[in-house]
Amino acid sequence: MDRKKLAYFLDQTTQLAMVGFVGSLPVSIAFTQSSLFLGWLAWLLKCLVEKRWNGFKTPLDLGFVLFLASALLSTVFSLSPWESFISLKKFYLLSAVYFIGFNVKSQERLLELVKLFLMMTALTGVYGLVMFGFGYQPRLLAAQGMAMTSGGIFMLAGLLSFAWYRYQAQIPGKWRWAQSLAVSALLCSCLVLTRTVSSWFGFITGFPALISSWWKRAVMLVLTGLLMAGVFYTANNLRLSFMFFYGNKATSWNMRLGFWRMGWQLIKERPVLGTGMIDLGQRLKGMRTAEDEEIWQDIPMGGHLHNNFVQIAATRGITGLAAFLFMWFTIFALAVKLMGSKSRLTGIFAGGILAALAGFQINGLAEWNFSDSEVITIIWFLVGLSIAMNKMFSPDQKCNI
Repeated sequence: MDRKKLAYFLDQTTQLAMVGFVGSLPVSIAFTQSSLFLGWLAWLLKCLVEKRWNGFKTPLDLGFVLFLASALLSTVFSLSPWESFISLKKFYLLSAVYFIGFNVKSQERLLELVKLFLMMTALTGVYGLVMFGFGYQPRLLAAQGMAMTSGGIFMLAGLLSFAWYRYQAQIPGKWRWAQSLAVSALLCSCLVLTRTVSSWFGFITGFPALISSWWKRAVMLVLTGLLMAGVFYTANNLRLSFMFFYGNKATSWNMRLGFWRMGWQLIKERPVLGTGMIDLGQRLKGMRTAEDEEIWQDIPMGGHLHNNFVQIAATRGITGLAAFLFMWFTIFALAVKLMGSKSRLTGIFAGGILAALAGFQINGLAEWNFSDSEVITIIWFLVGLSIAMNKMFSPDQKCNI
C-alpha cells in the first residue's frame, strides 16, 4: 500500500473513531474513551506516514499548559503523591479538545457531529422516559448510573439543541424547525425528570446566551430568581420537597454547606498547593462536627466537596485555582469571540457552546462535575468544536452557511 492510500485509510479511521466518540458521549464512557484512543492512534500514524505534524496552535494552549503545570506541582507536594499522580489520567479526556479541533475540517462535518450527539442523547432520553414511566427509575437516569450525571448531560444537550433549532429554523423546509423543536422539548423534559436542581439552574442561567434580545434575557433572569425562591421554599417543606424533588433538599443543602466549610479548612491548612488530587473522604470524616454527624447519619462520606472551585482550591491550592480560572477565561473568551463571526453557523453554535459552558459552571457550584467523566467529556467536545470553528472562520470572515 502506497503512502497516499495508507494516509487516506488512517484519515477515514480517524473520522470513524470520531463518530464513535461523539455518538457514545451520552451512552458509554468506556466506549467514548476507547474511540478517543483509536482516533488518536490513527491520527498520529497518519502524521508519521505523511512526515508532518497535522496539529496547530490554538488560543487555549497556554491555559491548558498552566493548568496541567499546576496539577503536576500539587502532585509533587501532595499528601499522597502517588494517588495524586494516578489522578492525572483525567487529562486524557481533555485531549478530546484537540482531537475534535484538529479533525473537524468542514461545516458539514461539524453539523453532522452536533446532530449525532443530540440524536443519541434524545434516544437515551426516550429510554429514560420509558424506564421512569414504568417506575424503574425514581429519577430519570437514562443510560447513566447517577441522576446528577444524567442531569448534567441533558442540560448541556438541551442548551446546544436550541442553537441547533435556531440554525435549522432559518433553512427552507417547514418541518426542519418543528423536528428541531421537538428534540429540544424532549431533552428539556428529560432534564426536568432527572430532578437535579443544580442542572435546572445551569440550564436557565445558560439559556440567555442563546437570546439576542435584552428584555428576553431579563425575563430569563426573573425566571431564574423565581425558580431559586421556589426551590428554597419547597426544600423547607418536607411534603413538597419529596413531591417535587428527590429526597429532602433542606438536608442536601445543609450537607453541601458542611462540605464547603470543611473545604475552607483544608484551604487554610495548605493554601498554596493544596492536598494534591486525592480522595478527601477520610480527611473530611475526621473534620465533621457534632452537627455534621447528625446530618450524615447512615450516609457515606463523599470524597469531594460538591463545588468545582472549592475542590480545586482545596486540592491544588490558590496556584491551581488561578490556573483553573485562567483556563476557563480563555475558553469563554474564544466562545465570545466566535459569537461575533459573520458566519451564521459559527455565531449560532458559538452561542450554544457559550450557553452550555455557563450552565456547566453554574451546575458546578453545587456539584464536582468537573470530575464527572461523562459530563466533562461533553464539555471538551464542545470546546473542540470551538477550536474547529476558529480555524475555519475568523470573526471578520463572511459566510452564508
